[in-house]
Amino acid sequence: MKYRKLAFALALSMTLLAGCGGSGTPASSAAPAPSSAAPAAESSAPAESAPAEHKVSGSFLMGTGSATGNYYSFGSVLAQVINSHTGSNITVSATGGSVENARLLNSGENEMALIQSDVNSYALEGIEQFAESGVMDSFAAVTACYPEMVQIVVSKDSGIKSVADMKDKRICVGATGSGYEVAARQILGAYDMNYDDIDERFLSQSEGKNALQDGQIDGFFMCSGYPNSNVTELSLNGNIEVLTIDEEHLKILLDKYPFYAEFTTPDDQYNLGHPVTSVAVMSMLVVSKEMSDDDVYAMTKAIYENLPEIQELNSKGNYMSLEGAFRGIGGNVHPGAARYYEEQGMTVPGK
Repeated sequence: MKYRKLAFALALSMTLLAGCGGSGTPASSAAPAPSSAAPAAESSAPAESAPAEHKVSGSFLMGTGSATGNYYSFGSVLAQVINSHTGSNITVSATGGSVENARLLNSGENEMALIQSDVNSYALEGIEQFAESGVMDSFAAVTACYPEMVQIVVSKDSGIKSVADMKDKRICVGATGSGYEVAARQILGAYDMNYDDIDERFLSQSEGKNALQDGQIDGFFMCSGYPNSNVTELSLNGNIEVLTIDEEHLKILLDKYPFYAEFTTPDDQYNLGHPVTSVAVMSMLVVSKEMSDDDVYAMTKAIYENLPEIQELNSKGNYMSLEGAFRGIGGNVHPGAARYYEEQGMTVPGK
C-alpha cells in the first residue's frame, strides 16, 4: 500500500477551498457542491479520540464517480463515518466511475473505491471492459451498498412499450465501454436483439437525457440509484415512460448474470402511475488487498455499528443491512471484512 503524503496534503488544501455527490451518476438528492478546482475533494479529519480498539492509522484514497453523482456523495458519507469512528484519514476523489476505479486500485493509485458488482465481476474475470488489460484482482470486497437500477427510459411519442419494441428505434445505449452500455447489450440479448436491430447511439447519461428531451432519440439505457435526477427532470413534462422487464426476460437475465438482482421501484417518484421492475447491480465498497486485515476489520465494524448514522446522512444507506452485505458479491471478500461478518455468525461467500 502506498501513502502519498504530498498528494493528500494537496487534496486537503483544495478541500478547504471547495464544498463537497457516482459511477458518474447524477445524485438524486441534494449533494454538496463539487469543486471546480480539483478532481479530489472532501477529506474528513480523523476523530481526536477514536476508541483504541477501532483505531486505524494511515491515509487512504477512495475513488468514487463524478463530483455531482451518487457515488461521490455516498462515498463522502462513508468516509466521514469511518474516519470519525476509527481515526482513519480517508480522502474521497472524484473519478470516471467503476471501470476507472478498478484500474486505479489495480495500479496502486487508490486504496479504496466504490464500484458496481458487474464491473467487479468483469475485472476479476478479465472480460468486457477488461478484455484487453486482463484480470484485475488486486482488490477485495468489503460490503454491498445500494442497488443501481437499470432504467430504460423512452418518450411516450416513440410508441415503445417494451424492449422488444426498440427495433429500428434511436436508442442511446450509454457511453462506449461504460457499465450500462454492457447492461444494454445484455438486456437486448435477453430479447434476442443486438445493435443490428436498433439505431444505437453512444452518449453519456446527461447527453442521453438532453437528446431525449430534444427529440433526437427515442429512448436510453442507464444504470443508477433510484430515483435519478435526470429521469426526474424528464418526468416533469409527463412525456416519458420507464420500461418494465417482464418476468420471462427477467428470469433469463438473473439466471445468466448472477451479479444482477431484481428491483422494483418502491414508490412513484417519476409520476408514471405504476411501479417499474428491472434488474439492478449493487454498488460495492472494495479495498486494496494490501490493506491490513485489522484496518479493514475496523472499517467494516465502523460501517455496521454506525449504520443509522450513514442512513441519516444519505438515504441510499437505507438499502444497507448486514443480511444484504453480500448481494451481488460471489466471493473475493477481504479477510478483514470476513472476520467481522464471521463474528456476526454469517457465512462469507467463497469461504
